[in-house]
Amino acid sequence: MQNKGILEKRSAMAIAALVCCFLWGSAYPSIKLSYIALGFPDTFGQILLAGLRFCLAGVMVLIFIKLRFKTRLIPLRREIPLMLLIALLQTFGSYVAFYIGMANTTGIKGSILGSINVFMVAVMAHFVFRSDKLSWKKVVGLVCGFGGVFIANVSLLAGETFSFAIIGEGFIILHCLFCAVVTILVRKYARRMDTARLNGWQLFIGGVMLLAAAFAGGAQPLVFNAAAALLLVYMAFISAVAFSLWFLLLKHHKATMVEQYRFAVPLFGSLLSFLVVPGEHFGFEMAAAALLVAVGIIVVNRERSKSLS
Repeated sequence: MQNKGILEKRSAMAIAALVCCFLWGSAYPSIKLSYIALGFPDTFGQILLAGLRFCLAGVMVLIFIKLRFKTRLIPLRREIPLMLLIALLQTFGSYVAFYIGMANTTGIKGSILGSINVFMVAVMAHFVFRSDKLSWKKVVGLVCGFGGVFIANVSLLAGETFSFAIIGEGFIILHCLFCAVVTILVRKYARRMDTARLNGWQLFIGGVMLLAAAFAGGAQPLVFNAAAALLLVYMAFISAVAFSLWFLLLKHHKATMVEQYRFAVPLFGSLLSFLVVPGEHFGFEMAAAALLVAVGIIVVNRERSKSLS
């Protein structure tokens, strides 16, 4: 996009990444409120809602780039393979795994396991990019970040026995793996193409895949009231803005440097859920979690920038 010169700066990258994390964090209470407004749909109903959300988000992105930048919407032939692969992994695969996993585990476990994505990206980047190697600073920062997310939930885990189910916790880890692979793909190849067009089409195509999967599973049509419709539009806006901005950041910065900000997502999500969703809890552990996450981000960012691979 036009602001890429600004986003190449470290300070602007940090602000933009936190904006993305805030938007993604706000999706958690938005989804919970959507389920309430829609009468708590079943798993395939939830996948249907996700499909509508991402189709609408893709349309938003494509309309915006057409009106704002007057650029072509039809993807170039060389862009199509990566576009389809990202749609399959990111919008379709990761969210099918996420919704099935969350239907078979607790929200607390899902939140903790979701942070594994950051570690996966760090390890993958170490082997893929010469300038994005793991260092002791990165390891300390990542451990602090994950520790913050864990502390945010550890008090709620007291007394819970250990359990692991493939279609529960296993699918949440699979969701993280899909997201990590997409992060590496975008970082490695997106510099050669228009990231806005790439994101718009992958959102729309992935949304169509989700709709097909939902109806194949027997999902019933959703009945929208005004609140549910407004929440759907907002969640589509979240995806349109956050993914477009995130892909652009990955185009200009190391994967590990950008990805470590994702530790802020569950913190924003927890705080916003506490503010707008009835029955949510926000205790002193969240302050300690926020501090650890901040320390982790600062430690990772103190490492000097090297040339991008």
